[in-house]
Amino acid sequence: MKSAKWLAALPVVAFFSGGWLSSVAPTFVLGMPFLMVWNVSWLVLTSLIMVVIDRAEGDIDAPSATASTAAGDAR
Repeated sequence: MKSAKWLAALPVVAFFSGGWLSSVAPTFVLGMPFLMVWNVSWLVLTSLIMVVIDRAEGDIDAPSATASTAAGDAR
């Protein structure tokens, strides 16, 4: 599914929108500065997005790995 790769642009957009959003958001969230909460939360969300992209693509290397093993190519 090639459309899942577009999800990788979401963390980049979120990172650059954090500065603009911090001007209208409350100063502190959970006792920490808003921008710190924003960046840490997107750090975690980026990992989850990468897992979704990986699962959507499937195991691309599986056919080449089985072909090289069948050919006797031990890497």
